[in-house]
Amino acid sequence: EGLAPHYVLEITRPGRMDELDVLVEARGAGGDGSQLAALIKEAIGVSVRVQVVEPGAVGRSAGKAQRVRDLR
Repeated sequence: EGLAPHYVLEITRPGRMDELDVLVEARGAGGDGSQLAALIKEAIGVSVRVQVVEPGAVGRSAGKAQRVRDLR
């Protein structure tokens, strides 16, 4: 689909409801992320916003990767 296996989940609460964003790196020509959003909705029943970012935008870790950022 043009997406790399590097991602971060960001949880925010801009209003009364929590929101989940998936930041995923593009691979090659990239992708729009709509198929990934549909797969997540189908698998776990949660609507997410998928943001495709430039390669290298998601931080790398030498140890255990931190995949979830709780910004509430």
